[in-house]
Amino acid sequence: MGDGQRRIQSQVLAILAAVALLGAVVVGYANDTFLDADEFAKRATVALDDDAVAAEIATRVTDDIVLNAQGDLVAVRPLIESVVGGLVGGSVFQELFAHGVRDVHRAIFQHDKNTVALTLGDIGAVLKGAFQALKPSISKDIPLNIDIDVIKIEPPAWVADLARVADNVALVEILLLLITLVLIGLALYVSRDRRRTVLQLGVAVVIAGVLAVVALSAARALVLTQFDEQGLRDAVDGIWRAFLGDLTKTLYLFAACGAVVAAAASSLLRPVDIFAPLRDGVELIARVPQATWKRVARALVLITVGVLIVLRRDVFVDLVVILVGLYVAYAGVSELMRLILPTQAAEADADRAEGRRALIATGVAAAVIVVGGGLFITTGGIREAPAAIETEGCNGSDALCDQPLDRVAFPSTHNAMSAVTNPDWLFGQQDAGFADQLHDGIRGLFIDAHYGTPTEGGQIKTDLSKLDGPEREAYVEELGSEALNAALRIRDRVVNSPETGPRAVYLCHRFCELGAIPILEAFRQYRDFLAANPDEVLAIVIEDYVSPADIDEAVRKSGLIDFVYTGPLEPPLPTLQEIIDTGGRAIMLSENKDGGAAVPWYHRAYDSLLQETPYSFKTVGELTKPSKLTASCVANRGPADAPLFLVNHWVDTSPAPKPSNAAQVNAREALLRRVHHCERQRDLLANLISVDFYRQGDLFKAVEELNAERTQP
Repeated sequence: MGDGQRRIQSQVLAILAAVALLGAVVVGYANDTFLDADEFAKRATVALDDDAVAAEIATRVTDDIVLNAQGDLVAVRPLIESVVGGLVGGSVFQELFAHGVRDVHRAIFQHDKNTVALTLGDIGAVLKGAFQALKPSISKDIPLNIDIDVIKIEPPAWVADLARVADNVALVEILLLLITLVLIGLALYVSRDRRRTVLQLGVAVVIAGVLAVVALSAARALVLTQFDEQGLRDAVDGIWRAFLGDLTKTLYLFAACGAVVAAAASSLLRPVDIFAPLRDGVELIARVPQATWKRVARALVLITVGVLIVLRRDVFVDLVVILVGLYVAYAGVSELMRLILPTQAAEADADRAEGRRALIATGVAAAVIVVGGGLFITTGGIREAPAAIETEGCNGSDALCDQPLDRVAFPSTHNAMSAVTNPDWLFGQQDAGFADQLHDGIRGLFIDAHYGTPTEGGQIKTDLSKLDGPEREAYVEELGSEALNAALRIRDRVVNSPETGPRAVYLCHRFCELGAIPILEAFRQYRDFLAANPDEVLAIVIEDYVSPADIDEAVRKSGLIDFVYTGPLEPPLPTLQEIIDTGGRAIMLSENKDGGAAVPWYHRAYDSLLQETPYSFKTVGELTKPSKLTASCVANRGPADAPLFLVNHWVDTSPAPKPSNAAQVNAREALLRRVHHCERQRDLLANLISVDFYRQGDLFKAVEELNAERTQP
């Protein structure tokens, strides 16, 4: 066997030994962290110290209380979430949480279940005690004996396979260590230059450690990009750090140990020039090669690295810091080792050059991985387009395509922006936000637009500097003059943090301090839905206290303009198919303003297009008792010859709407009874059926029956 062949064999064996050793380290970490129930529970509890994780747990516990245990508490959801968030860091909560995590661990690794739940047992008693001390009025509505499922977990198939071999993982770690020793022994046996082989082993360990860190970072980025919601993404990041943060440190130490081994093997007789690699790297970049293919390769590398620096500065900086740190450690140990292990200068110089080349190769390989993964992630390579719903025909029915607009019923949401799932939104009136509403089947959206200013405290301060005209009248009608003046005084005292941005348009109900959504965010969600579902028509009715020009600007900036219906809306009204064929499927209506010639697609609703029923009902009986229905259907806003008919159908218990009321008035029989009564009384077909808490009752079934009635021969 020739020297060249022996050299190659020893190099291959050294690389395999480094990989086997890395495998032993990773398997050992997994065994200690994930397979031991107590350590698993400990790390899960440590994750609660992360603010994002604590906030997400508080949100899920609150949702379980509000939505499952006592639905009418939804109006004070932010208050409950705040109290629960304060409990998350306490020892009692952490003990319950750790117990639940251990149950999950046993279910996965001992019982091999396909679906398990992280359950907090007897949490009701803890929460009830906390609210008894802080808010007794809420305490009485919290059930005492409740268990809350924080999250349902469906482990992938490989986890079940791992559970079956969990007892053998320790043996795998020992086996990998034995394989490492055997490979190192073989590499030294076949090598003609054992010192060089040890150097190669050290460099291979450095490369393996750096690439493992890069791979772990890429995996984290890939995992986080699966979550669109910022709060949930931050929580997952906190959990990742709690469980895998120490693995990253371990891999750094692994690579550092490789640097020490390499330094010991390549220790020099003369002092180490730590700036030599920098000079070599600059020279390599600056020198233009003669060969065409080398020039092309050099250009592509420079472009790739430049894009990485621009798009993923954090990844690039981390990589540079890692490589510089490892090399500095390598240089320091080499300098120390030269005093202990003197060698011949010529041999040392050769080894040093080889080590430097290997370290440069490490950087190049790591950079390629980071650049490729970074570009893939940054350019949205793993993001999915907005999901299309499973539907047929127009708005879910072939029969509706040929129906004119005034013969189609639209399931609609009153104060659609007021969702209980919106962060920090008090007194919500809908079960979910815009994306869920549209996906579930809502096709009419009633929203309120106000001017507001962001503040340092995070709240949006309503701009009421010009509270006059129709806006003041609406406030007075809902709150009363004295209550309005009192509310304005309270608002000024509560929202006293400095303003941090310019005035903008927000969707909020009266006071943005109680909850607000930037109008651009809402319009982008409408745009995404319409882009993914080309046969759906929406009616968007804006109670607008902002100028039509600002609505127009938001529609254009969000991209919704590409889907706005710009055709005529005079009788005879177009069919759904005719609207769809124009490409514009969002019908934009204004309650207070007129777009005029400047914004011709922004129609004044109650001038000639829309008439409605009253909207102030204080009891369920006003919408369900047969004797009360006539009064509930009398004319309100809009002219008697307007072709479109809005049926307002919710119980007003301001400031705190109740899902239990919505469940009664939205029930199929009650809803159809009132709609039919109003249709007969007003000699119209109901088009917009507007409700609170649209998931309560049978809104979609009722509207489906209404549309079926109108499309029968």
